[in-house]
Order: sequence, then C-alpha cells, then structure tokens
Amino acid sequence: MIDINIRKNKQDWPLQVKVIGHAGSGPYGYDVMCASVSTLCLNFLNSLEVLADYQPNYQLNQKDGGYLLIDLSAMDKLVKKETARILYDSFQLGLSQLGADSPEFVRTVIRSQD
Repeated sequence: MIDINIRKNKQDWPLQVKVIGHAGSGPYGYDVMCASVSTLCLNFLNSLEVLADYQPNYQLNQKDGGYLLIDLSAMDKLVKKETARILYDSFQLGLSQLGADSPEFVRTVIRSQD
C-alpha cells in the first residue's frame, strides 16, 4: 500500500507531502501503481522547478519501503505562487484519482492545520 499524507495550512496551501510504501500490485520493477505514483511525484518536483522557479527541499529513499517527503512550506510566498498552486492541484488530482481507482494500492489523506 502506498500512503500519501498531505498537510495544508489554514489558507489551504500545501505544507508537506509524504509518500510511504510500495503498492505491491506487481513484481518489483513492474509495479504499474508504484510507477504511476513515482511519475506524478517526479513530474510535480520537476514542474515546480522549471515552471514556478521553486526547488522545494525533499528527502527520497526508494530502497527501504519507498519514501518521499516534500517540504512545500514556502510555496505560498513564491513570486509564481499561482503557477505553483496549479501544479500542486494537478498533482493532488492525479494522486486522488489513483486512490479512487485503486484503493487497495493507493490511499491519499489530506489534513488541514487547526
């Protein structure tokens, strides 16, 4: 199971994305669900850098159970914050759709700060 936890602030801006686990929908190296989540995550990071001039801090560990932590806490302060927001919304939509289509492999939880 891939668990995706997204934390947002009171203004609904994303602060952090944490992706943990492997889907287990196929053999290692041929798991379509893992590949889909990985593609969405890497495309999001690359798009933020190229289109929004933003390089968030992130930690990545593919070997030990699959792990990605993206710090987006400065995203709402960017010059191109609206571009970054559209990229994030597209990323979240893709993850949510994967979870809706294959809930046995991908789960997305979105939490807002109180």
